Amino acid sequence: MNNYGQVVKDIRVGKGYSQQYVSEKICSQGNYSKFEKGENREIKYSILKEFLGRLEMSYEEFEYISNNYEMHERQRIMKSFYNQTYNSENALLQMIEECADYLRQNPNDNLIINIQTVMEGMLVLARSSDFVMASKTLSPIWKDLSQRNTLYLADIYLLNAILFVFPISTATEIKEFAFRHIDKYNGFQNINKLKINFLINLSLINIKGKDFETALHLLNDAIRACKSEQLFINLSICYVRKGVCLNNLNGEDEGFIEKGLTLLQHLEQAELVKMLEKEIKNNLIVN
Repeated sequence: MNNYGQVVKDIRVGKGYSQQYVSEKICSQGNYSKFEKGENREIKYSILKEFLGRLEMSYEEFEYISNNYEMHERQRIMKSFYNQTYNSENALLQMIEECADYLRQNPNDNLIINIQTVMEGMLVLARSSDFVMASKTLSPIWKDLSQRNTLYLADIYLLNAILFVFPISTATEIKEFAFRHIDKYNGFQNINKLKINFLINLSLINIKGKDFETALHLLNDAIRACKSEQLFINLSICYVRKGVCLNNLNGEDEGFIEKGLTLLQHLEQAELVKMLEKEIKNNLIVN
């Protein structure tokens, strides 16, 4: 396990724990000592996790420490992808470049290949608003994932990212398909944010399709969840789009557009403000 034994030792010593305390009822102190010295490289992953549990540390934090307090390149790409709130052209270009750099050394990593494909499809939209071209790029991912009996978290994130390049009927099918699998992850890290992003993306598709009542229903659900999770950037997007829906339905946005844009300005999200102003300008509001 490379330098894992030394890292475990550093953590143990830093916490002031003895070898006996860390190894008790897990393995013999002798085998544990050899592990710390790098003489026992046969320690199983399950045993390592028991050591880390004794040291009050998650495996994710341990990996981060083992890599000199930095994320591995693959983890960094995945985190950027999972945390993406909106499609900034600069952010898309950066992620495409990071994926390309990683794939030069790891050409068969299917997840990173799919993430790069998604970013390229999103870049088409950011530059040209060509949904037909973007859907051609991303349809193979949906075709592949739709045939699986079980989806895992990375699959669900991919579906969320490609959702709004498709027609309403397909996008709704994707959302329902994803939510059948996402419920298994209730309570897992960031899962509520992922659900919110599905609702926000699907609301935009319905706005573009002039189904403002459905979009408003989705946005109200997302607003409640955003407040609960304290996701203020997402909440701001919801406010702006809720204002668009209300304006189209009732002729009055009830101040939601200004509220959303003002909140984003306070959060110093200038690029996102410009993107939403473009949405508003592109006939999303009926005067």
